Amino acid sequence: MIYLASKSPRRTELLSQIGANHLVIDVSVDEIINPMMNAKENAELLSVQKCQEGIKHIMVNQMDELPVLAADTMVVMGKKIFGKPESEEHAIEMLLELSNKVHTVITGVTVGIISGDKAEFHSITVDSQVEFSNLSRLECEKYCASKEPFDKAGAYGIQGYGSAFVKEIKGSYSNIVGLPIHEVAELFKKLNIPFWLN
Repeated sequence: MIYLASKSPRRTELLSQIGANHLVIDVSVDEIINPMMNAKENAELLSVQKCQEGIKHIMVNQMDELPVLAADTMVVMGKKIFGKPESEEHAIEMLLELSNKVHTVITGVTVGIISGDKAEFHSITVDSQVEFSNLSRLECEKYCASKEPFDKAGAYGIQGYGSAFVKEIKGSYSNIVGLPIHEVAELFKKLNIPFWLN
């Protein structure tokens, strides 16, 4: 059993796919991008901050001291980081910018292990490449009407209607969804964290 410091239903589904029993804990972190750091460093830092908040939540509420998993996913093209859209027009602008180009999806993952009154943090980052087809403004408007883009980095979900825009991917599919499940399983094994239906 582990804690997942994320309200993302996609991350919950991905963990369930590998039989990782988990409890969701609600953490709140201001997802502020540090302009002095690159996207990988930002994704890793945000995942660490979410994990730290998860550990604090456990300690304050005197919960069982189980490992905490946290993640942060970013969409990047060139040096530009695409967060979650702030409005429909912002989502349309993002999608048109990604149209007919290749972008990178980066997920920072951190596992926190409590030891006494301290915690150890172990982080990885994983990146995947996504090529979009050529999108029209009308397609983007119709997609936004589905409400799918608004809680997702880059304003699309590859596991939903947004999959229609994806021409090709290179790398981990689950990473693009929000949690690189193979790499997470490998990290669990490295840290001796049992996850098969435990």
